Amino acid sequence: MKAWSNSLRILTALSASAVLASCTEKLDSSGVCAVLCPPLGGAVQNVTIEAVAFDTTVNALSGLGAEPGLVLAARGDTLDARVILRFDSLPDTYRQGTDTAKPITVIDSATLRFRLDTLRIKGAGPVTIEAYDVDTDANDTSAAAVLALFTPERFVGSQTYTRAQLKDTLDYVLPGAHVLSKSQNRQRLRLGLRAVSSSSTQLLLSSEEGGAAPRLRFRVSADTSIAPFVLAPFSKTPVDDPVVSNNLGDYTVFARRPPEGGPTELDVGGMPVRRAYFRFDIPSNILDSSTIIRATLLLNQVANPLLDPTDTVFVLPQLVLAGAAVTDPVKAAQITTGLGIDTVKVRPGDAGLTLVELSAAFQVWRAVKATESPHAIVLRARNEGTSPLQVRFSSLEAAPALRPRLRISFTNEVPLGLP
Repeated sequence: MKAWSNSLRILTALSASAVLASCTEKLDSSGVCAVLCPPLGGAVQNVTIEAVAFDTTVNALSGLGAEPGLVLAARGDTLDARVILRFDSLPDTYRQGTDTAKPITVIDSATLRFRLDTLRIKGAGPVTIEAYDVDTDANDTSAAAVLALFTPERFVGSQTYTRAQLKDTLDYVLPGAHVLSKSQNRQRLRLGLRAVSSSSTQLLLSSEEGGAAPRLRFRVSADTSIAPFVLAPFSKTPVDDPVVSNNLGDYTVFARRPPEGGPTELDVGGMPVRRAYFRFDIPSNILDSSTIIRATLLLNQVANPLLDPTDTVFVLPQLVLAGAAVTDPVKAAQITTGLGIDTVKVRPGDAGLTLVELSAAFQVWRAVKATESPHAIVLRARNEGTSPLQVRFSSLEAAPALRPRLRISFTNEVPLGLP
């Protein structure tokens, strides 16, 4: 019941913040403004305070394979991302009409079909996608164990695409003999895909978690009246964790990737996905006894020139809804809601002052005390799990002049009967 009460207050506060925000705009009708937006009263005060009590970088998603996209990249010494597909349940028989089941003795037109985000392609030259047999009984989450199987002895086949051939639907042909061998021997088909190119290249393929899983399609007879088999990725391991096994049907594994930020920096985006968590301690004389006109988080961006430094990353500030019982910031950073404000556009290679508007958060924090739900936000990338780009900001561990601060404009009057 208490949780429901807190949620109701949060929703009410968010609605009120929308009304107050509209009062800062110039309205054409003064009559309407007099009713909906009474005079704030009192002089506007502006203060810049060190209100961030705690900050840290946290992981954003629930583990390997939870990303909504599959990154396949070969970008020299900066990024080498490979895609793993598991088909752990292959048919070994088929039926024709009402006949009894027949063993599969031939597999023809074996094809992997992907959805490809053509707007996120990097590189103009041709790219070759190599396939390897990466079936192993090693630890499911061991990237090293899987990467060690990309060897000539495990090579299955390859296909080269020109830039013009990279359409929104991408078909990748597999040797039918390889799939047939796995089927007849009742073995798992686990494939690792690797991009090879003379120039830097990067593709974003659809995933199960993104709502458009890759499909394995093949025919078992020349008789077209027999429908082809169409299989989605499926992992039977680990047997003791169905959530993890479901995620591992398709996932990205990194042979090489840019390093994370330093100990005095907060990371947003990248892969694995990272978020920046901030918890605030706002003076009660400002939060409880005044009207917040504007509140801005002042951050110092640290240049990250390692990967596409001039590309744009859209950063979303989100309100943390976790109650006081959730003391782990990693868990708290997953329980969030949007603040209904514009995203912050930053480029990884830029450095200097970045402004994040937080006025809407203050309306919620007035209604819900910090003892019930800590006053906290997270910064996350809008395209979490589909881009390796990462932006960085100075944390409380940085030099004093670079630490996050809060700039607040407020008056001592509280309109609209807010508590």
